[in-house]
Amino acid sequence: MMHANWTKTFWAKAAAFLLAAAMVPLACACIASIALGYESGWMMHKQANLYESDLVISVVSRNAGQVWDYLQYEGGNIADSWLTDTEHTNYRFAICDEDGEELFSNIGTNDQVISNLYYHTSNDGMVLRSAVAQPITAQDDIFWAYQLTGRLYALFPYAVALTVVAGVIFLSLLVYLACVSARRPSRGEVVPGWQEKIPFDLYLLADGVLAAVLVYVVVEAADSDLPLPFYIALLLAAAAGLAVLFLGLWMTLCARVKLGKWWRNTVVFWLLCRIRRLLRWCWRILCALGRGIAALARGIPLVWKTALLLAAICLYELICIAGLHWNVEGLFVSWLIEKLLLCAGAIWLALQLRRLQESGAALAAGDLDNQVDTKHMYWDFKRHGENLNAISQGMGIAVEKQLRSERLKTELITNVSHDIKTPLTSIINYVDLLHRAQTDEQRAEYLEVLDRQSHKLQKLTEDLVEASKASTGNLAVNASRRSAGELLRQALGEYSERLAAAQLEPVLTLPQRELFVWVDGTLMWRVLDNLFSNACKYAQEGTRLYIDAQERGAQVCLVFKNVSREKLNVPADELMERFVRGDSARSTEGSGLGLSIARSLTELQGGTFALAVDGDLFKVELTLPRVD
Repeated sequence: MMHANWTKTFWAKAAAFLLAAAMVPLACACIASIALGYESGWMMHKQANLYESDLVISVVSRNAGQVWDYLQYEGGNIADSWLTDTEHTNYRFAICDEDGEELFSNIGTNDQVISNLYYHTSNDGMVLRSAVAQPITAQDDIFWAYQLTGRLYALFPYAVALTVVAGVIFLSLLVYLACVSARRPSRGEVVPGWQEKIPFDLYLLADGVLAAVLVYVVVEAADSDLPLPFYIALLLAAAAGLAVLFLGLWMTLCARVKLGKWWRNTVVFWLLCRIRRLLRWCWRILCALGRGIAALARGIPLVWKTALLLAAICLYELICIAGLHWNVEGLFVSWLIEKLLLCAGAIWLALQLRRLQESGAALAAGDLDNQVDTKHMYWDFKRHGENLNAISQGMGIAVEKQLRSERLKTELITNVSHDIKTPLTSIINYVDLLHRAQTDEQRAEYLEVLDRQSHKLQKLTEDLVEASKASTGNLAVNASRRSAGELLRQALGEYSERLAAAQLEPVLTLPQRELFVWVDGTLMWRVLDNLFSNACKYAQEGTRLYIDAQERGAQVCLVFKNVSREKLNVPADELMERFVRGDSARSTEGSGLGLSIARSLTELQGGTFALAVDGDLFKVELTLPRVD
């Protein structure tokens, strides 16, 4: 079916193409008929003299020219020449001397004399008159010109209508060919053909050359002895050929416009791209050369630069003295210009040094926000100014880190004191209550509270010891090849009841390919335990906990995402500090050591631990080394 559609469309295109090409010779014939009819006064006389038409006169004039050339250059008895052969030509002529006496004539009484077609000589006064035989019997150029003129006159009443019809058909076919060019009928997509593979400017050049060749052939044939029927056929064939060239150009132009960026498939574009690459290459070479010279200049110490500058000044003065020792005025002008330039340079250098001095004094006074404006500085002065700015920024960052560290230390002491004091105070109070208890139920209740608070204090102590070991690297790491999916499924199974109690729906996404990581199973379980425990404590009830395992090159990334129940008013980097919780009121359970321990244990296993907060979205990414 596809082949049938393609074939059908191909023949439709071919038929439209040939029909459009055929309209051009038809229109040319009609236009020639219109021009001939109006020139001969057909509209006024309703009947034209065919012998007086331009086409017949031009053919007769060419025959007359041959006779005249014979008389002027060859001489002899013209009556015995081939020019008087009345059997094969319809041309008749008469030669008269300057007194009007006929020297030769083969014009009959019924022959049609062509008025106003005379040849005169400039020295002997001879006159050549031309005529056409009646009836026209020989099938020469005059016969064919006469026949063609008659047919053009007969076509004249319909020529205008035929020209309009041919023009409408030609334009309609142009639109049709523009629509179907480079379009595949089965899918409706635009695909390039063999013409579109040729660079457009080469195609245009070849089209223009072929058109010029056709025009040249027609012009040369007009001045040759080619028989008129063959010349007319050649003229119509040339018109059809020009139409074919134009239609081909039209179709490929429409196809290239549909395909887009048609200018890319041109030799000019290719050359421009190559020139651009060459210029870019030259520019890179010049830039590299400039950077090399600049690096060489920067590598020279300031003392040596000063020495070289002074040596150059001395050399300049020596050249001026040697060259202008006879010209005192010129030597003075040169010396004055040199000193003015030196003064201007010295003032500029002093201003640069002054700005650097002021910035250094500001830094020494403790103004860390002071910045040197290096916009109009150059060379060593610019680098020194940038170094001063870097020192200011570095000192500001160091001070900020120190202040943050002091704040975190203060918060750490406060939080540790709070987390230890709370269960310890509860234990002391309930021990006192236990001494005063009067019933067994009260003693059992107090003992239960004491047991819970003592376990909480024990858990806090263990977390402190584990956090200390993890941060100092005092834990043994027994890494082995483990399945990342299996680790996640085991942890999810262990926490299924707690997740259900916290009203969290776990969504585990694993890739089709099994991913293996190089980790310690015990330490990895501690990391996952802290993450799942953190989700159960702080995630919003009735939401989902997303767990994904992703392959990222030579690493495996485990991603945990959930929505926080409380407002996350603590920055992400501070959430991983010790004793820091997302609940700033510290009303929930936990020591605030879970994320810090998880990060330390992950880094011990050669991985990374990243935390991100976006509104209420809490996201953790564990990156671990992958093994095959």
